[in-house]
Amino acid sequence: MNTLIISSSLSKNSKSFILCNSVANELNSKGANCTIIDSRDIPLRHTHSPISIEMERLSMKIKEADNIIIGMGVHCYSLNDSLKTILDTSFVNAKNKFFGILCSAGGEKSYLSTMHLTQICMNEWRMIQLPRVVYATAKDFNNDAIKSVELTDRIKSFSNEFYLIGSKLLN
Repeated sequence: MNTLIISSSLSKNSKSFILCNSVANELNSKGANCTIIDSRDIPLRHTHSPISIEMERLSMKIKEADNIIIGMGVHCYSLNDSLKTILDTSFVNAKNKFFGILCSAGGEKSYLSTMHLTQICMNEWRMIQLPRVVYATAKDFNNDAIKSVELTDRIKSFSNEFYLIGSKLLN
């Protein structure tokens, strides 16, 4: 199972990137082949600009992936501009793919913010979402490490279900 994990946060202290790494480790231990894309390493351009070589490469990686996991931070109760740019320029090959969402937010009241991403992926590309979303807040972390046992358990549940369902969809 080839899983592409896209960390969309541009923050140098990205908590969603930590979530992406944790899920990649869990999935790799089950036999998945995970590739993490860190959007901090991609020169993002506005949708109406010429598409960069890096964005074309990302589009090809999306095409080659069996499924996709999207890591996001919350900005104004929605997805951030870097994720929107990635979706608009590189997701043309994401049609009918299985996907999951990892979200890190500053507080506990933004848990519905992932629904905007769900709507975009399901309506635009007819993607199929894992019903479980990993939602974390600042209290779940200690600097650059996960400190919450509950979050660790949610990551394991997400990874187990993603691997189980993702594997079945490939058969």
